[in-house]
Amino acid sequence: MFELDMEQRQSYRVARSFEVTDFDDLDFSEPFDGYDVNLTGLSFWVDEADWFLPNQEVSLRVRNLESGETYCFDSLTVVHIQPRSGRFLCGCHIKQITSSQLLSHHRLVITDAKTADISMSGSEMREFNFIESGSPISTDCADLQEALMALDLAVAEMQANQQVGEQHLAEMLQQLKWPQSNDATMAPLQQSLEQFERFFQQVGNSAIALGILAKLIAHTPKESIDKKAWKTVLADFENRFLSEKLQIAFDYMHQGMAPQEALFHAEKIQQDSLYAELRENPEA
Repeated sequence: MFELDMEQRQSYRVARSFEVTDFDDLDFSEPFDGYDVNLTGLSFWVDEADWFLPNQEVSLRVRNLESGETYCFDSLTVVHIQPRSGRFLCGCHIKQITSSQLLSHHRLVITDAKTADISMSGSEMREFNFIESGSPISTDCADLQEALMALDLAVAEMQANQQVGEQHLAEMLQQLKWPQSNDATMAPLQQSLEQFERFFQQVGNSAIALGILAKLIAHTPKESIDKKAWKTVLADFENRFLSEKLQIAFDYMHQGMAPQEALFHAEKIQQDSLYAELRENPEA
């Protein structure tokens, strides 16, 4: 189940032309005017404050007035009802989403490169972790092979990080065995603990990112126009949540490299680039 904390949902909002209606109103016979959207929610105008209530869970349909595309949200949470100029603005957050809903909503929000950059910079990884139920799996063998590559890379990255993590733990345990503890001896331990905390966070984020990437790829839509748009979603996700090393390694795997070899070459490229930069700017 894909659920997000409300305080993590306040990302960049943009005005878009869209309508919202009740889930059962298939013809949009009594729509509400849309106000703005972001990757994690939307807001629209209502005439009465008690039509929707804070914390209420609702199912709604959305129509993109620019493209005519319609899609539904099975689970939204009302987060506020704000009076404005004689009407009320109803703000909702997406509680759960399928892959097709994610694609449709992404098309409504992301209409240009600037919006993509700003929206993705404030996005959370979990926003792309759609629910599997109702999300069709790709029947294209190439998509499934690419998804498996992402999972293989995740396993290789975890194996490599496990060795680094064990080394960090061994160093900290050795410091704890020192016979005397004072400020001078505790400082290195504090530094090691902070370093391990950063390492642990990075390891977890990498594993989750590659897992979600594999999931996104495996659920690539069948229709060519949707498939092309989904590639944009994938590119946005990779650029935002995959480290440069993982992006390089994934490119190498597309060329036929094994995941361990791809990670090795990706790390070497980064090191060579760093050395070249230091030679050009020795005082940096």
